[in-house]
Amino acid sequence: MNRAVKNIVLIHGWGGDSRCWDALLPALGDMPQKVHCVELPGFGSRTGEAWPATGALLEQLEATLPDNCLLVGWSLGGMLAVQLAARSNKVRGLVTIAANGSFVARDGSTGNDEAGNEWPGMAAEDFAQFCRAQRQSPEKNWQRFCGLEARGDRNMRSVLKTLKGWQPEAVSERWSESWNDALECLGELDNRALLAQLKQPSLHILGARDALVPSAAADRLRAQGCMVKVIADSGHCPHLSQPDTIARLLKQHMQTIPAADGESAPLDKSAVARAFGRAAASYDAAAHLQRAVCRQLLSSAEDDWQPRRILDLGSGTGYGSELLRKRFPEAEIIALDIAPQMLAYARNHRPRADGYVAADAENLPLADHSFDLVYSSFALQWCYRLPHLFAEIRRILSVDGRALISTLAPGTLAELEASWTAVDSDRHVNQFLPAASWQQACADNHLDCALTSEQRVLHFDNVKTLMRELKSIGAHNVNREAGKGLLSRERLRRLTEAYEARRTPAGLPATYEVVYLTLQRLQGDNKRPVTFDYSDSLRAEQQRNIGQAPGTGAGATVYPHPLAR
Repeated sequence: MNRAVKNIVLIHGWGGDSRCWDALLPALGDMPQKVHCVELPGFGSRTGEAWPATGALLEQLEATLPDNCLLVGWSLGGMLAVQLAARSNKVRGLVTIAANGSFVARDGSTGNDEAGNEWPGMAAEDFAQFCRAQRQSPEKNWQRFCGLEARGDRNMRSVLKTLKGWQPEAVSERWSESWNDALECLGELDNRALLAQLKQPSLHILGARDALVPSAAADRLRAQGCMVKVIADSGHCPHLSQPDTIARLLKQHMQTIPAADGESAPLDKSAVARAFGRAAASYDAAAHLQRAVCRQLLSSAEDDWQPRRILDLGSGTGYGSELLRKRFPEAEIIALDIAPQMLAYARNHRPRADGYVAADAENLPLADHSFDLVYSSFALQWCYRLPHLFAEIRRILSVDGRALISTLAPGTLAELEASWTAVDSDRHVNQFLPAASWQQACADNHLDCALTSEQRVLHFDNVKTLMRELKSIGAHNVNREAGKGLLSRERLRRLTEAYEARRTPAGLPATYEVVYLTLQRLQGDNKRPVTFDYSDSLRAEQQRNIGQAPGTGAGATVYPHPLAR
């Protein structure tokens, strides 16, 4: 469990209050974090309070947030939570439940939609009619709203009974005014652009049969780079009808929050090393996308640039080192990977590097200012301590050094993740940090970052072929919170059935959201590089770190290049 997050803050939606979390709270009882339930003005214990302007409301809510919190919001509370996450450094992670990018349907003039497509939501006229009904007959309209919230849920009757049990004890003019103003706020909030810019790991949970948030919103959120989980047989209140599922998702999402030094990451690095080590012999036959991205990444290097010393960070079977040797024949190339088996394979089959080092990218056993180029393709997505990672990269870069990096962003394997929701609520796809987190970590370490992205889609004949390829390249699920056990015939049948609904003429799609970063030190950062012999510097670094665990800086395995003996 990620203990970097000390608090969980829950914000309810329009027409409800903190009682909406009563079913969820027992399911969160084994979590070490302190849980805070926030009441919005005009609701619950704050009935009678006026609903303030949105800016004032956000200031008020931010002031009450504890530090190091996971912010969880339902419906209107979820939309407010997005706004708070965008402005507050107290928020370490975000989960929204039944919250759209815009509750009301809007045109595509914002929200990263170049085609100008309408954002799916409640029709503007329907929302205006609902607002009029709320002003004219608030109690009757609220009863109708409860019906809409419960509609589509497999436990619709019990959910509806619970919702109607939350009716305010007294109705007053002030009560009606504050609810009307809150409803107006719900219609005005537009988070479409913000969603793509959030730096915190974010999860958006939707009900597959929600009558208030169209199912098409899930695909539009994924297109924004959002991590989305759709709960089958659920309406607008999955936290009421399936609290154990929601609690499990919250616990899993907690593991995606970048860990500070000394804290656990969502995955065990030794498990990553073992997975890629086992895949060493099968990797090249399946790594078509990986090789294409390697080539694309190297093509961004300037033609007249000649680095003297290069680190192939996460070198794998040596394909990148081979490309680097062809491009920079006179350079000294060091291959570094967390899996010793990968390095052994590269040394035997692609002996292009001058040295081989088994170590973790987040703890490099290398001297300061020692590399003119750090090249890393599809390796650093396994790192979750991004500030620490980029501190290490900056440390080993020479004054004029650069780094070329490719990684993966949220939305990768979205089709597989979405199809698994028809089977269970476990985590089946490795989690990826948003591009904004990478940019911020670079900025925090005084690295100038140019970022570009592209979407690549592979197609497969069937689900088995896709999963076999993921295992062949070591990229299968290694999260700590991954579901355990064998894939039974029945589970495979349900997964296949769900995935087949996404088939295109080219086959079953598997989307990869690829991010490319080109880094260099900011101007004015004039620390001079040191001139050194690589072997001596590495031995000195190993001696300095003696006593640490293998592969974490000390005791790093060094395979000398066979041609350098």
